[in-house]
Amino acid sequence: MPRVLNVALAALLLLLVAPVLTEFGGKPWYVQVFFVGFGVPVLLLVLACLASAARPGSLGRAVRRRRRKPADPGSTDMSPERH
Repeated sequence: MPRVLNVALAALLLLLVAPVLTEFGGKPWYVQVFFVGFGVPVLLLVLACLASAARPGSLGRAVRRRRRKPADPGSTDMSPERH
């Protein structure tokens, strides 16, 4: 079920951004800057949704692996879970 939800969310976000691409050329420069500023994070979110749909749970596993790694002796990281 999470795969279907992630793909549906990605499709919905693309549908929200798609009209901007068709009307982009005739807008003033400041409107184009706003569209790019709004569109880039949305497209990154679409990529994250599609990546999550392709491999559900991989982000959570990566976070757990990172937390389990022993501290590097030369590291300046003083977080409590590392020491």
